[in-house]
Amino acid sequence: MKKRLRIKAFLALFLIFQLSLSALPSGSAAQTAPAVEAKPRTLDELNERITGLLDAPQFRSARWGVHLVTDDGRTLFSRDAEKSFIPASNMKLYTSAAALDAFGPDFRVETTVYASHPVTRAGLLSGNLILYGRGDPNLSARFAANGDISDYKAADAIPAIESLADQIAARGVKRIAGDIIGDDSYFAGDLLGPGWEWDDAQFYYGAEISALTVNDNVVTFTVKPALSAGQPPIIEVQPRTSYVTIVNHAVTVARGPARIGVHRDLNSNTVEFFGRIARSTEKFEVNIAVHDPARFAAHLLREALARRGIRVTGRTRRLDSVARIKSPFAPERMTRLAAIASQPLSEMLKVVNKPSQNLHTELLLLQLGALRGAGPALDDYGRPASTLVRGNEVRKQFLERAGAEVQGLNLRDGSGLARQDLVTPQATTALLRHMLVHPHFNAFYESLPVAGMDGTLKRRMTGAAAAGNVRAKTGSLSNVSALSGYLTTKRGDRIIFSLIGNNHTGPGREVTAVFDQICLLLCEFEGSLEEENREER
Repeated sequence: MKKRLRIKAFLALFLIFQLSLSALPSGSAAQTAPAVEAKPRTLDELNERITGLLDAPQFRSARWGVHLVTDDGRTLFSRDAEKSFIPASNMKLYTSAAALDAFGPDFRVETTVYASHPVTRAGLLSGNLILYGRGDPNLSARFAANGDISDYKAADAIPAIESLADQIAARGVKRIAGDIIGDDSYFAGDLLGPGWEWDDAQFYYGAEISALTVNDNVVTFTVKPALSAGQPPIIEVQPRTSYVTIVNHAVTVARGPARIGVHRDLNSNTVEFFGRIARSTEKFEVNIAVHDPARFAAHLLREALARRGIRVTGRTRRLDSVARIKSPFAPERMTRLAAIASQPLSEMLKVVNKPSQNLHTELLLLQLGALRGAGPALDDYGRPASTLVRGNEVRKQFLERAGAEVQGLNLRDGSGLARQDLVTPQATTALLRHMLVHPHFNAFYESLPVAGMDGTLKRRMTGAAAAGNVRAKTGSLSNVSALSGYLTTKRGDRIIFSLIGNNHTGPGREVTAVFDQICLLLCEFEGSLEEENREER
């Protein structure tokens, strides 16, 4: 993956903005399940109805993986449940459950600032200032204001960075003669997830992975037209920082639709804008991932220190796990100046699962490798052993204990962005059943999107029996849709389900509509689940 980062790759992200459209996350478009005709009265009728939805002519080329079970493990419906499918973000169920099992809901992560030398009475630090990250995913404005904590919030300044700068100033630091170092050596590995497609790396959902992560490793550009045609639009960035360079080739025109293109090379933080925007167009936002997140964090801290009158004469740089081979991290020989603790894991999981946050999930998988992984410290080439490989092994061992058949699984990343990920619906329902009796089930359950209410299900299954009832993790890639979780029938029986659709080349909403109808059928089902199971379909 590092080779990919060296390649000068040009990506044009053509973003068409119209006043009548709102930018919505994939899979979150408003979808109210169509009204179901006569309600099925028996399991046979329920199975026939579900079979009819799956066998509709438009899905001839699609593959369906479906598994519906009761909370005591009885199968109600199965379609290729033991076969492997690309899960998209259903992979987050596997990662978040394993992290909750390993660490518990109260687990927190600390980010610390160290001085390589003592600070003199005059306020001089003659050495380096090290910002050391341990994988806190929420050094952002997300928890600093009221509202939905699962939503990303753009801000001029990052509260966590401001807090660290305040603590450093309170320790009497007035001048730093050394460097500001962003240290992300806590995790060893590449900046991008395994199997991730290079063109995802420019977007917020493909942001680089680092033990020192700030603001989801993205910046937000606000674009608004100039007052006069022929002038470049006004482009501002949040947080306010010089870390990114804006090259503005775009122009304001008298009228017409806005057509703004954006690109950033993979190994650069220069962001170019081009195209046109009409004077009447409302301002809009674009979230672009930054390159080298640890150095980004160190740069933000340096700017925060400058606002407090603290002068830094050295460079801003990064230390990773490879650099730390020759210079091991030794906090016992440093002066601790500042620290900030993360939200508890129970809150982190709400950010992971409700909006389906990829970067945060990858950081949880790496926490498994860093804190629970085993094996040699160095690989066969003398490099630090991959934290990801260790984390994947810990996750696999958890799934085996949970009773999931791991033979059909291919666990590549933590979030499901990799198309090499493979799971089975049967393994997914086994995991969900295991979590029902897990001591931390409530934290797991509360992290899942609620139909018609929040997260990626906020605009789906509204105004129906499924709203407020279905709690499930969505998944969406091109030609891939998934939905797995829990619901309760009209009689009060709990059903665990995993629905995965692969290879449908039509609109994704056709697949999600089938999933929503299946959930509605189940939520409205008033029949008994005690009937003898029929032959699997």
